[in-house]
Amino acid sequence: MKLSERLPVKSNKMDMDGRMRCHRCGSIMAYEKYYGIEEQFCGWRCICCGDIIDRIILENRGAMAVAPLQL
Repeated sequence: MKLSERLPVKSNKMDMDGRMRCHRCGSIMAYEKYYGIEEQFCGWRCICCGDIIDRIILENRGAMAVAPLQL
């Protein structure tokens, strides 16, 4: 089972009109394709604050939420 299937993670929500809303500022998110050196991926970017959300970011945020703080 993948980490994202086991853990509840804070993610962005759809509003009543079916638009994705940013969890930081509440503005509208735009679905975009991003290009890296050797890969490409799709994700949501906030048109106001610039926050980017994709599958890997949500998985990593979920992992950080359960990992104990190492000092």
